[in-house]
Amino acid sequence: MTEETIKSIYVSGHRNPDIDSLASAAALAELKRRQGYANVKAICPGRLSEKGLFLFGKFGVTPPEPRSDVYFRIHDIMETDIPVITEGTTLFQAVDFLNKSGYVRLPVVDKNGKFLGMLSPINLLSNLLGIGADYGNSLTGRKIHSSIKLIADVIQAEILTGSDLEVIEDLKAYVAAMNVESFDSHLPQGEERRLIVISGDRSEIHLRAIQRKIRLMIITGEKAIEPLILQVAHEQNVAILKTQLDSAAVIRRLKFTVPVESYGLSLPPTILHPEDRVSKMSSRILGTLEDVIPVVDSEQTFLGAVFKKSVNATPPYRMILVDHNEPEQSVLGVEEIPLMEVVDHHRIGIRPTNLPIKFTGDIVGSTCTLVTGMYFAAGESISKGMAGILLGGIISDTLNCKSPTTTDLDRRMIAKLEQISGISANELMGELSHIDSPLVSQSPDEVIKSDRKFYENGPLRFTLSQVEETNLELFHQRQPELTEAMQKLLVEDKLDFIGLMVTDAVREISELLVVGNKELLRQIPYERHENGLFYLPGVLSRKKQLLPQMLTITLPN
Repeated sequence: MTEETIKSIYVSGHRNPDIDSLASAAALAELKRRQGYANVKAICPGRLSEKGLFLFGKFGVTPPEPRSDVYFRIHDIMETDIPVITEGTTLFQAVDFLNKSGYVRLPVVDKNGKFLGMLSPINLLSNLLGIGADYGNSLTGRKIHSSIKLIADVIQAEILTGSDLEVIEDLKAYVAAMNVESFDSHLPQGEERRLIVISGDRSEIHLRAIQRKIRLMIITGEKAIEPLILQVAHEQNVAILKTQLDSAAVIRRLKFTVPVESYGLSLPPTILHPEDRVSKMSSRILGTLEDVIPVVDSEQTFLGAVFKKSVNATPPYRMILVDHNEPEQSVLGVEEIPLMEVVDHHRIGIRPTNLPIKFTGDIVGSTCTLVTGMYFAAGESISKGMAGILLGGIISDTLNCKSPTTTDLDRRMIAKLEQISGISANELMGELSHIDSPLVSQSPDEVIKSDRKFYENGPLRFTLSQVEETNLELFHQRQPELTEAMQKLLVEDKLDFIGLMVTDAVREISELLVVGNKELLRQIPYERHENGLFYLPGVLSRKKQLLPQMLTITLPN
């Protein structure tokens, strides 16, 4: 797949992203666009935090677009330029349209675009070739479900007399191929207003049929019609059509005058919705006999169709991950989209890729430090607003250089970004610190999910969340409801344990609330208080200080 066929490149941080994740995604997306990549979009897998909204608003930068998932969906492979057959089209016209379209089947829709069914040669044969007696829709049957107007269109006839020409009705066709007396007795009694009589240039037949007040007379051949016949037909309200076709041709075409929507269309066994996931529908699509599967919305409006060959096609999207590289932490559906690049400062937990990718990683305190360096390495300038965003990401992730993860490179990038943005790190950190923490403004469930990362260590599966709070007493007050919410998530997410780290960057301490397997909790190497609370003096970094300790925990034998 070439760059021209890639619809979008998504740049995404981890789920429930912090400021570093949001800022690095936005800045890297902008850098990629400058480097010539088309349709690069920064996305936010979760809700933007209050601090994130403040930061982007302050510097006038558009934040990443919230996105719950990047699953490959039916609308991604749907063809929208499929020709459609509209209700009111005769079967004759529909078959011609189908043959010229090059498709094996086509959708039939009403005048409002509502999907009615699919038309295909097999569908036609199952109705037209009904083997049986002289009835129904089969080719041998007399029944014609149509209107005089549609009949005239198909047999290329001139309408000479008649009324209610567009009314769809059930009619029966008879050919006048015998003498007048025999034919008159051949016509059924009591059904005159449902009868069609097909005749050549035979005035006596015409007059007798009109006197019976039949519904329609079709006169074949090219000869003129006597004025008396037209006068009597008008008086008796009998419609007359004149066609140059012979009687045999008229008989063959009559069956194809039926409106296509009335021809027993059946809904296909598989109908898709545009939001259906391709991975969940692929086996069903490939297992159906149809090659063209219709796609409709919740109102049954036809939107397009999916071809079998498209199901196994490579998605026309690419992923760039920032501030993480483990799929468990990424936006839902990331496994379905090819990965093209990673920019991260965490441990490497990426799964094998099918093709080589670009990986930018270093031991620094913030992904924004790496992205800032990428701008300078590429010779690209950084706008004042983007510099403010990147500065906010670095000082947020390094706790304004107080975190042990802080490096000299972080400090150098902060100095450059301060100069470009026109604001000092201390001033910006002060503004960010005045924004309410999740413990003040969010529900227990939102607190835990606001900055949560999933980890797997062999058979062990756990999550660690982190929030910043200068008032640990508030944390103690909310501990019971937080514990209850964590216990629910422990079951819902099938975890061995779940931890919430609350960090006071001013006092340079953290406290850790853990819920889970008691045998595992005994292995946590920190001072333990009651009710699953641990005291972590000097621990500010989840990545560098807390995670390595939690990875030493093992399941009991």
